[in-house]
Amino acid sequence: MRKIDLKDYEFDGKPYPVTGTLSILLFNPDLKLSARDLIAQDTLAKKIEGAGESVILEEVDYLKVKRAIETVKGWQRGDLEFVSRILDAPEIEVKEA
Repeated sequence: MRKIDLKDYEFDGKPYPVTGTLSILLFNPDLKLSARDLIAQDTLAKKIEGAGESVILEEVDYLKVKRAIETVKGWQRGDLEFVSRILDAPEIEVKEA
């Protein structure tokens, strides 16, 4: 499982919308999603959008997010924090209660 920090941050005095950016990236045309993939991405996007300040993803969902980040080209300096949060998302252990 991976934990991703979804809190917005500022770059050059402007807010960077982490959750919204991530949701948009999951549907990037360069991912060439099939119909089934589109449905799965939408389920994942809704989970992220409803998560609050952070989201815990199973490895299969984390790999979808990671693939989206790695597929997109044209990142800029303002995106560095966002990209780092995804690619360096800490692994966490989830224990039964």
